[in-house]
Amino acid sequence: MTKLVLRRKGATLYAPSPDWADIMADLPEHADLNVTATKARSLSQLGTYWGLLAWVCANVEAADPWPTKDELSDWLQLEVGFVRQIAIPTEHGLIYYRVPASKSFAECPQERFTAFFDAALARLVKLCGYDPLPLYMEHMRAKGERRAA
Repeated sequence: MTKLVLRRKGATLYAPSPDWADIMADLPEHADLNVTATKARSLSQLGTYWGLLAWVCANVEAADPWPTKDELSDWLQLEVGFVRQIAIPTEHGLIYYRVPASKSFAECPQERFTAFFDAALARLVKLCGYDPLPLYMEHMRAKGERRAA
């Protein structure tokens, strides 16, 4: 399952940034897709988040355990405590598990996402041994496809 942000123009949906266009390019052309629409948060921040994670997966050896941006995002959420608790009944009582919290606009206000983004970036810095955001932003500027957020 691929999550991406699209913008509506008339009866058409399009990728509002190169980051999202890259993600959309992985979808098959002329195929019917199931889409659930919700209002997005800050597109530049959200696009930077997902684009940075994809860049880290592709360019940082320490990220090898997480081959996709979605898996890296889940790990980051667990690492920084951006989670919700679920209870699973067993024959010995309840077991509680932490699972990644929703980043959807309906369930996660912009302020909470910004706090998560900052914590996730700090954790990525530890993982990489350097701040990957400036390198990612330079990579996108060199491609001529993204301004600094």
